[in-house]
Amino acid sequence: MMSSGAHRSILLTNASSIYAGGEYYVLVLATTLISRGHRVIVSCRPDNLLAEKCAANSVPVAPVGFPERGKLLENVRRLKEIVRKENIDIVHTNTNYDRTAGALAARLGGARHVANVHSYHSISHNLTHRIRNRYWTDSFIALGEGAKEILIRDGIPAGKIDIVRLGLDPDANVRSPELGARVRAEFGIGDEDILVGNVGRLVPFKGQEYLLRSFATLTPRHPAARLMIVGDGELDGALRRQAAALSLGDRVIFTGFRDDIPSLYSAMDVYAHSSVEGGGETFPFAVLQALAYGLPTVVTNVGEVGAMVEEGVTGFAVRDRDEEAFAGALGRFLSDAALRESMGRKGRELMMRRFTSEVMASAVEDVYRRTDPAPRP
Repeated sequence: MMSSGAHRSILLTNASSIYAGGEYYVLVLATTLISRGHRVIVSCRPDNLLAEKCAANSVPVAPVGFPERGKLLENVRRLKEIVRKENIDIVHTNTNYDRTAGALAARLGGARHVANVHSYHSISHNLTHRIRNRYWTDSFIALGEGAKEILIRDGIPAGKIDIVRLGLDPDANVRSPELGARVRAEFGIGDEDILVGNVGRLVPFKGQEYLLRSFATLTPRHPAARLMIVGDGELDGALRRQAAALSLGDRVIFTGFRDDIPSLYSAMDVYAHSSVEGGGETFPFAVLQALAYGLPTVVTNVGEVGAMVEEGVTGFAVRDRDEEAFAGALGRFLSDAALRESMGRKGRELMMRRFTSEVMASAVEDVYRRTDPAPRP
């Protein structure tokens, strides 16, 4: 699909050392913008899985060895070289570190700077960030009202902030019974079992400890229920010990990091997202993918997650840390196959209406046009 209006040269940057939602966003946006006629280059760490995935999807990569600390001027120089050599119109940054380097490189290289705010924690930490946000950034993209309000409190004019929801390519996110059957066979999940899935880093704000306790209260009444937790992180050992202490045994499966997301979602029957406030959760791709794969959802109403669920239509949203309410909502799906099928189908329909990659890219293009009304020839 081609976009309307001028096509631009865009440098998408991401300095993260991990591959998670923000990195997946860069990949989805890059491939969609290219399909719409723009020229896109991605700058990321050469050792990040993002670089490999960009190459596999024919997205040009200009690697930058972003360190976690230090060498800011070295990275500004490298990005400025890319901006000038590639005649870049827009530098679109995506993490706190590359936001500073990208803002300066855009200013020095004659490009405009657009900053995507993926987490409440990545907005402002020190004086340099405040100066960057106020004076070196032309436009901000927030994932929801919460992030926009924080930016405004930080002194950013409301007119410089746009809300753009995340989106997925619906053709690349389709449930496959064959792939799902392979995963279920791999982990010994029977056809009669009801598999509840959770995908995310194993870190405190994802709230898997509350999910485990909620699930444990349901197992006596639902002997066919299984729980699959997909991801890795600092809490891996603690969560495994918690599951053992709750006597969950093989009722809980920890997969570790997996890159076969279509297969995993295709294996699931229900999706559960248990994040808690205070960790920076905004608009997680994991929930969008659950919608895309036709999964009914139980989520906690933190960040912008509530906006991803039509209450009582595609799933249920409950208060964070409320294990009883979470278990009650999850139990409804475990008890009712027809409800799972109906809400899962409507979740896919919701994603198709509101959260596709084309809808997202079109909104990002609008930001680019307002930020840079006359791109370089």
